[in-house]
Order: sequence, then C-alpha cells, then structure tokens
Amino acid sequence: MTAKVVSVANMKGGVGKTTVAVALAHELAKGVGAKPGERVLLIDLDAQANASFWLSGDEALSELIERGKTVDGFLEDTIIFGKTPQLKDYVHQTTILSGADMKIFVIPSSPGLRIVEREMISFLSRRTRSLLEVERVVSELLVDQLEKLKADFDVIIFDSAPGISALTEAALRASDLVVVPTVPDFISNLGLEAFCKSVWWSNKDSPEERTPFVLANMVKTTEHHKSMLAEMREEAGAEDGAFKMFALEIPDMPWIEEATASVNGAGARAFAADASGLFAKLAAEVVEAMNAPAPPRRPRPEPLHRPEPGISPIVEATNGSAH
Repeated sequence: MTAKVVSVANMKGGVGKTTVAVALAHELAKGVGAKPGERVLLIDLDAQANASFWLSGDEALSELIERGKTVDGFLEDTIIFGKTPQLKDYVHQTTILSGADMKIFVIPSSPGLRIVEREMISFLSRRTRSLLEVERVVSELLVDQLEKLKADFDVIIFDSAPGISALTEAALRASDLVVVPTVPDFISNLGLEAFCKSVWWSNKDSPEERTPFVLANMVKTTEHHKSMLAEMREEAGAEDGAFKMFALEIPDMPWIEEATASVNGAGARAFAADASGLFAKLAAEVVEAMNAPAPPRRPRPEPLHRPEPGISPIVEATNGSAH
C-alpha cells in the first residue's frame, strides 16, 4: 500500500475546500464504482479546524487538542522544541463518518496552528533562515513523515487553509494531485490563474508537471456564472492552460450549506446521505486524475503581470492576449 496524496487548496476562502475534502474522504473510503473502499487519511492544515470538527465532533476534538495530538502540536514539538515525534502517532480514527466497512482517519488541527506557524517562522528566522529556507524545512519534514504514513493508507488528503503558507506550500510539493475548488464568479477567480500556475512548478525536484484540477463549486444558474464557466473551460482546454477542470459542477444547494453548519457531527451524517450520488461522481473523476500519467514539466512561467481593465483574470494569457 502506497498512498496517493491529494491537496484541496485555493488562495481564496469561502469556496468550499473543507466540504470537498471531507466529501472526498467519505466517498473514497466508501468505495468508487466497483473499487472497494480505501483507507483514507485527512490532514487538516487549517487553523479554523473545520474538517477536524466535522470528522471528530466537539468532544473528541477538544480532547485531542488538550492532549496536543494535533498537527500544530506535532510541528511545535518537532521544530520549536527539537523533539522527535512521529506524525503517525497523531492519527485519530473518526467515529462520525467511519464504520465497520469504512475507514476514515484524521490528523486534526486547532486554532493554535496560527500561533505555531508564526512561532516557526520567528524561531527559524532567528537562526538566519530565509522564508524559502523555512518552507524547505517544513517541506522536508512533511515529506519525510508522509513516507512513513503512505504504507498505512491508500489516499492522504490535505485540507489547506486559504492563502499560501509554509504548510500549504509543503502540501502542494508533496501532492500527486491538487484540487482547486472555486466559485465561478469574477471576484473568486481574480487569482485563480496565478495560483494554478504556481502549483505545477512548486516542486522543483519533480520531472513531471502536475497541472491542478479546478472544481466549479456553488454554481448558480445566473448568466454571470454561465459566462465565467465558459471562460474557465476555455482556459482548461487550451494546450498551455493553467489548469484542467473536472466535468462535474457542484450546484449551489441549501442542504450542503446546512450540513456544514450543523454541530457535533450531526450534519456529517446528513451530508453523507444526501451527497452520495453527487460527490461519488467527483470521487470517480479524482481517482481517474490521480492515476493518469503526468506529462513532462514545462519551463517555469514568467511572472504574471496585472491584467488590464476589462480583461478576464481567468483567461488572460501570459502574453497579454485572451484565448
């Protein structure tokens, strides 16, 4: 067993990263098509800890935070205090979505992650480490620990925080597939092309290119969403496009929002029942993308310039002309 690694990431917040990450964990653990259920580990890299709360419930997560069995506890012990814990010792089997025939595990986060990330940068900076070196230290640590976890799981999913941090950068470097949920509106896509182009050169040691897959989420039937989706798919179909796109589009449905807002895991059960068909299709596309061979790397792109007024931020080409 050697796990595939998937990051669910976007610089933009509020686009449904956690919902997608948890849904994928559930569907892959349940089994896709004729494929049996897999052992899935979700690693929460968001200080909001929504995925951790969703999968563990309030009581269990509070206990794990109290015991320091969170990703921030691991990072603090390793980088700040110089201890040698193993990330596998922070794995917790969920009881909300898991069952006798379905195994989902989580390495939870906590609000303390924001403080620990700041402490790491300060600690390493005092030792004359640049920001790039901080990212390298975190990346090497994460890759080393992932290699020890891959033998125990079939799929490892990172739920990343909004923005780009040393942890998110490390997750992108370690991933076989990057899933980028986004809402098909102008504001949500202002930085989409730049973010996606940064993904496929983030791992400088890889000979293969890993173009991210964009997922249209919270899709409405408005003319604006339809127009933006057409531009996004045009970019995805271009030979030098910054990203590819899943065929599935997740509609803006109230029950998804209600499920994510429910407390103490009650919503997770309802979410699992209502979303089975919709997210099963997404899981099937993710499995196909994970197993597809990656093409050789292209040269690193030139820095993107600021788009001129009136030019779509999605389809603007690096030479300044639209597709």
